[in-house]
Amino acid sequence: MKTWIFAGLCDKSDTLLYISSILAASGQQVLLVDATLRKQYRYSIGMLDKPLPIIQFNGFDVATGFTAWEDLNIGMMADLKAEKAYDIVILDVESADFCPISAWKRAEQRIWVSDYSRMQMHNGRMWLERLFGQPGFPKDLAFDKLFLQAVDCGVEEPYLWEYMNGFPAFWQQEPYVLPWDEGHLALKLENEHKQQLQLKPLSRMYKKELCRCIGEWMGWEFKESRRALKRAERRRA
Repeated sequence: MKTWIFAGLCDKSDTLLYISSILAASGQQVLLVDATLRKQYRYSIGMLDKPLPIIQFNGFDVATGFTAWEDLNIGMMADLKAEKAYDIVILDVESADFCPISAWKRAEQRIWVSDYSRMQMHNGRMWLERLFGQPGFPKDLAFDKLFLQAVDCGVEEPYLWEYMNGFPAFWQQEPYVLPWDEGHLALKLENEHKQQLQLKPLSRMYKKELCRCIGEWMGWEFKESRRALKRAERRRA
């Protein structure tokens, strides 16, 4: 089982739903874990009235009922007894205390996620101070950088990442960047209110970069990611 930790305080729920859907369309058994502070995935998957710890959505599972890593592990063990083993567990982590140090060490991918806002950068720096300040936290773990809602704004990337580069981690030099336009926000809102997961209306550049991210994290050729995306576009929630 692979573990991917997406850490940071910006809203990354739509992006992680898209990634989970594409991986599921490729045949992976995926569990997406809501470790956000406000448990926001309930609004996307229609679980406001009947909360369950784990629910299937668009071909993958979403865990919304866990507030601690220990409880999540118990839930996953129950699924294993039911002969449902996951290939990939994706965590949307907004609390620096959710994952124990052992989970950070074992994770195949650790992705720090931010947008371009100064507030997110400032709060993110304090978040990382808390994370790396834990006694015994490793000082050499590899982290990828992912920018969401990226726009041309005249702010240079080296300035943005100056907020993060002082921390004792091995930061991959080239960030992943997912471009943003108002159509993406419109799609996110439509998906939430209709409790669906459409991917087809996403811009061509966004899809290309999303496939590149997934392909590099999975060790796939680009065409394999592209095929999985096409299958996910045809799937209905």
